Amino acid sequence: MRDKKLRFSFVIGLLAAATFTAGQEAVPPAFPDTLLVGVKESPPFIYHSEAGELRGISIWLWEQLAEELGYAFQYREMSLEEIISGLERGNIHLSINPLTVTSSRIERIGFTQPFFVSNSAVAAPKASELSTGLAFLRKFFSLNFLKAVLLLFLVIFVFGFVAWLFERHNNPEEFPGGWRGLWEGIWWSAVTMTTVGYGDKSPKSTGGRIIGLIWMFTAIIIISGFTASIASSLTVNQLGGSISSLGELRELKVGSVAASASESFLRNNFVNAGAYPSLESGLAALHGQEVEAFVYDEPILRYAILRDSLEGTVEVLPFRFNPQYYSFGLPKGSLLAKELNPPLLRITESTRWKVILSEYELREF
Repeated sequence: MRDKKLRFSFVIGLLAAATFTAGQEAVPPAFPDTLLVGVKESPPFIYHSEAGELRGISIWLWEQLAEELGYAFQYREMSLEEIISGLERGNIHLSINPLTVTSSRIERIGFTQPFFVSNSAVAAPKASELSTGLAFLRKFFSLNFLKAVLLLFLVIFVFGFVAWLFERHNNPEEFPGGWRGLWEGIWWSAVTMTTVGYGDKSPKSTGGRIIGLIWMFTAIIIISGFTASIASSLTVNQLGGSISSLGELRELKVGSVAASASESFLRNNFVNAGAYPSLESGLAALHGQEVEAFVYDEPILRYAILRDSLEGTVEVLPFRFNPQYYSFGLPKGSLLAKELNPPLLRITESTRWKVILSEYELREF
């Protein structure tokens, strides 16, 4: 009987030990006392102040998170490639750079929830007044513009012809027969469309007046749409130079930052872009006419142009593409993601976050 009790106690002891061991293995490993945070200067998200301290949107956001979660950390300045490889190998615990989430990167590293939405944009030399004026005039001689004008004349002719058919017998004084009468009908159609209203010609027959009524309302829609199309086309041309599609970029000498999401996007879309080690060197190449256009993340591109006082010589065109989601980078499977995501979302949904973005003249797209 005593042996049975001893064996029973021994089994219970083994089960307790096994349960304790399993419980110990289920507990996630503790975070290190000091997190190593990889950073690369990317104004306005990360930059050095005059005193040499790190400042910027990402720095503010991370330090809010670290304070709330009680993290001790140490910044480690690295290149973009060093950050990606450091996260992949686990040499650093996270990066607070505005890393774009791409399919190639997500195979190597993990990400937090996005904290900013942006896109790629094109910087080009600012057009002179002469070139802007010539581009403005070229629009009037473009094939699409001439097609629109010919279509407009065709509609004027059709309504003028139909009105003449009704009026030539009932109103021969104003719409006589023959070619002269047809011309008078076209003249009436053009005057009605432009709302000039000379009053020298007016339909008298019931059919003519019905055609006139239809033409009045139709002409308002046509002339409004035609005017809006011309204004839009000329405004875009004036503001956006001659670049409005990726196809046009393929015909130019283009540059981008090496290993960036913008450079990868251009390469995948068959745009042969020269890779520059930094944004500063790329803008210098653009200013020195080594390239005709430089493509990079729009908020960083705009801030760099403003910071370096290049507004008079370089401009960001209104052509936008390649939407980008900025996130903090983590090693794959890092438990930091579960801790960071809830407060990260809460902060980026707050009014404080909108105020911080407005201080740097940024807005999300």
